[in-house]
Amino acid sequence: MFDHPGRLYLGRAYDFNQQQPDPEAPVMLSSRELTTHALCIGTTGSGKTGLGIVALEEALLQGIPCLIVDPKGDLVNLALQFPELNAEELAPWLDATEAQRIGLSLEQFAEQTAQRWRQGRAQWGLSPELAKLLRDRVQFDIYTPGSNAGIPVNILRSFAPPTNERLTWERHTEVLRERISQTVQALLTLAGFEVDPLRSREHILLATIFEAAWRSGQSLDLLTLLRQIQDPPVRRVGAFDLDAFYPRQERFALSLALNNLVASPAFSSWTQGVPLEISTLIAPVPSPTAPAGKTRAAIFYLAHLGDAERQFFISLLLASVISWMRAQSGTSVLRLLLYFDEVAGYAPPFPRNPPTKTPLMTLVKQGRAAGLGVFLTTQNPADIDYKGLSNINTWFLGRLRTTRDRERALEGLEGAGIGIEREYVEQLLASLPPRVFLLQTASGKARFFHTRWTLSFLRGPLTREQIALLMAREPQAAPVVNATVTRSTRELGQASPRPALPPSVPEVFLHEHLDVSNASTPHYTPHLLAVAVARYADRSNNTFHDVTFAYLVPLTAQWTHFAFEAMHRLEQVPTSLAITPLPEAHFATLPLTIDARWMKQAERALIEHVYRNGVLTVWANPTLKLRSAPGEPKPAFRQRCEAIARERRDAEAQKLHDRFDRRMAALQDRYAREHRELQQDRAELNARRREELLAGVEAVFNILLGRRPSYVLAFGARRRREVIMAQEDVRESEATLARLDAQMRALAEEYRAALSALNEKWARATSNIVEQSLLPRKSDIFVQRLAVAWVAEPSAVYFQRMPEFTT
Repeated sequence: MFDHPGRLYLGRAYDFNQQQPDPEAPVMLSSRELTTHALCIGTTGSGKTGLGIVALEEALLQGIPCLIVDPKGDLVNLALQFPELNAEELAPWLDATEAQRIGLSLEQFAEQTAQRWRQGRAQWGLSPELAKLLRDRVQFDIYTPGSNAGIPVNILRSFAPPTNERLTWERHTEVLRERISQTVQALLTLAGFEVDPLRSREHILLATIFEAAWRSGQSLDLLTLLRQIQDPPVRRVGAFDLDAFYPRQERFALSLALNNLVASPAFSSWTQGVPLEISTLIAPVPSPTAPAGKTRAAIFYLAHLGDAERQFFISLLLASVISWMRAQSGTSVLRLLLYFDEVAGYAPPFPRNPPTKTPLMTLVKQGRAAGLGVFLTTQNPADIDYKGLSNINTWFLGRLRTTRDRERALEGLEGAGIGIEREYVEQLLASLPPRVFLLQTASGKARFFHTRWTLSFLRGPLTREQIALLMAREPQAAPVVNATVTRSTRELGQASPRPALPPSVPEVFLHEHLDVSNASTPHYTPHLLAVAVARYADRSNNTFHDVTFAYLVPLTAQWTHFAFEAMHRLEQVPTSLAITPLPEAHFATLPLTIDARWMKQAERALIEHVYRNGVLTVWANPTLKLRSAPGEPKPAFRQRCEAIARERRDAEAQKLHDRFDRRMAALQDRYAREHRELQQDRAELNARRREELLAGVEAVFNILLGRRPSYVLAFGARRRREVIMAQEDVRESEATLARLDAQMRALAEEYRAALSALNEKWARATSNIVEQSLLPRKSDIFVQRLAVAWVAEPSAVYFQRMPEFTT
């Protein structure tokens, strides 16, 4: 019967005609079906707890580790393993009041109960050897976060960045931000805040602080988180300045609300115990009774917690499971079963969005690829968001009293793409007897079955006192180490006391130059770290120069006033400012009463000092309207002036050239036109002379032929006049050309003179360099940092003198 690797024996098919299970029809479920997740729905008394324990027993016998979320305290019955079912073993776990009610002594009631359980196991073919096998092969660990009744859980480790090497900010930014969002939402919910990850300032600020710490590989304890809320490691949030986005006083109110958690005596139990490392919680336990090691069943008992505390812890647990899931390679085999009893309120439909909803939906959607199965139970299908229902392929439906509940359950089945005979099934669901369920998978037909008897003793919900009794009875494979408690205390800063400062007074720690490996116990002395930036406006060319003034002023008993003028400016502004001291450090006493008023006086004194002493001497060139940068040498400034002068000279020379070129082009055009006219006039003169010669020859012939002399003379005179006119045109053109040539020569000479004057002008401009002094306005002096700085000795490097001006 039980030699069925990879298959879970859940019970026997139920015969409605005989009103009993069929002993010849065992119901098996492949463990692979659970990689597509399972959901059990049924009213109170339908047998959901029994079905869940049967499924968990079968998975554990198959060597599949289980994480079990037990909000009501029912599933811790898994740890009640009594293979022989002796009355003496059962007696401590029975209700004496119930025995009295039926008129029996506790011993008689125990014997009766043991006999009934032996018969029940035998009826279902469950031998004492199988029960012993379950006890010997499985390690049942009961974790009680916020309590020492079982194994306590240290939630401070959940604030540390994931140790999974596969998760990097370069490739998995969205995954890590999702983990941060879940952690922050859980913490704020525990503190009583109604948060929206997209709109809540509290959520955005804390997520920003977590991301800054995780990107630098730093862990956050609650005390560090409270300090960073008041003085975050970022100066801007989105497009807004930090104080505009979340004013300091309001940040203090947030830290005060979270401080109530730390100050509560009950909260100390949350900082002790084992961390939420899933790979450790499910690792096999070496044992001589199990060659491959005992399979772990990690039961998280939460019945003692309030709703907010449950939301907080379950969110952290689910976030840790997601980190484990991301580290796994792909598989189709069930590696881990996450069983969540009574999931109502943890993944509700829209618009409700508790901190547990997003991680739970992520596991349902993505767990299959990593071999993670999620098994949920609830009394009503409306308790779960439809997006989750659509990703579940194995359904267990018990008795549902109302028509609406049955309709919702069947609608969920159909929404998941699982076909079913709706009318037949709906009719039976209304009258199912206890422990009878409808099993419907994506790959099989609907089957009604009766759950088998459990190997674990079902006593009912256990109290914290009974959990403590059970833990004392069972050996612990992973005891709580005292070092964990010591480390948690140290993380809270209690092992390194220092003078208390008001929340409005920021404080930092300077120790990066201290050789921690060789140094003895660090000793911190108080100083005032003052950093201001003065902006010098150069109105001539609308530029600005920023100069940093940084001072580290010892706070001694001889302190009288803010004498910044007697202090040396720092060589460099410290950048590696820690927000927590080194472990086990000693602190000098503060000789002053430092509060917000004192810090305001220090700020005014720093601004006054910079205003009166922050004279900035620069080189200036009035001709070029240039000023040097602070600290720029004169030769370098001269070279810059020469380069700019050359650029301006070349630009002006080009304009001069263009202007003269246009004038020269006009003269050359006129010269060309006159030259063409001269050629035409000379050709006309030659033609007239030929005509005059021919007219003279013709006149001789006419006289010889006896024609009238008057006609001949008149014709000859006309030709002569034409020759004279042509000669005048030639002389006029030649005179015009000579005049234009003289004008072009004069224009060329004028251009050379203008170019020479231009070169002389810009040559003089480069040598016109004088000293000028710039003073900042008070409104242009900005205090960048003002804090009490605890300097670990020796850190004398900070007291070196700073150059006169440094940008």
